[in-house]
Amino acid sequence: MRLRTLLRPTGFLAAAGLLLFTTTPPASAAAGPGPGVGWIRVGHLSPGVPPVDIYFAPFGQPQKVVIRKAGYGAVTPYSSLDPGQYTLSMRPADAAPTTAPALSATISVKPRNAYSLLVFENGPDGTLHGSLVTDDLTAPGAGKGRVRVVEGSATPAPVTVGGPGGTALATNAAYGDTTPYAEVPEGTVPVQLTSGTVKTTADVPVAAGSSTTLLVTQDNGTLKATPISDGADLPNPPKLGVETGGGGTASGGDHSEPWFAGGVGLFLLVLVLTPLVRRIREGRAR
Repeated sequence: MRLRTLLRPTGFLAAAGLLLFTTTPPASAAAGPGPGVGWIRVGHLSPGVPPVDIYFAPFGQPQKVVIRKAGYGAVTPYSSLDPGQYTLSMRPADAAPTTAPALSATISVKPRNAYSLLVFENGPDGTLHGSLVTDDLTAPGAGKGRVRVVEGSATPAPVTVGGPGGTALATNAAYGDTTPYAEVPEGTVPVQLTSGTVKTTADVPVAAGSSTTLLVTQDNGTLKATPISDGADLPNPPKLGVETGGGGTASGGDHSEPWFAGGVGLFLLVLVLTPLVRRIREGRAR
């Protein structure tokens, strides 16, 4: 099983978009993968682990770097994959590919399904553990959106997240928990986060028909709630560049900011530039 390389001009720019940092867009109506493909994204939710390089490959094939220097709280945008089994590994940033991985996981991707592989340090003796969850992109009730909570703060006390009208989006969630989705009315939803004596409030934008993951992280002992849209802004996310050899998404900076965007603006730029590149090539060939 071969995946589309990201070394072509359009693919290279789309890969670069994986590490383009912007503010998290408001939740919008979810779009799901079409027939014959699945989607996956990866979240580094291990506060005690420095930035990592993420390797990926079809099962049984040599792994290649696809994301460099992903820090705590980083969540990649979706990438499109052919159905099948894949192997993912995490190594310390800039470590040699022969370095023993801190995490190695085999995952199965089914067509028309979207997944989040969330990596916590809640394995035996504090080792890394990957939790593969399915993202529900089916339509909620009319005028409503769907919200779930991922507890990635590793605070000593469990986390409770209160939603509108006294509803509980999460009750005593332990580190590493992913709650079921709950339907809430569209609009700006105020939430209250409580962990022991630590309390935080946040506003979550919820669009009708959308699915949202509310990621709970910690920053200097303070809880932080960040919403991320489930489902892609692009109808066809770029293929994961597992054949690039040097890491098509490599970047010189340390991307330890909490959120990576989907590279939508950059992808639109690709759509504009591709015809121009084609015309230049045709002119040279004459």
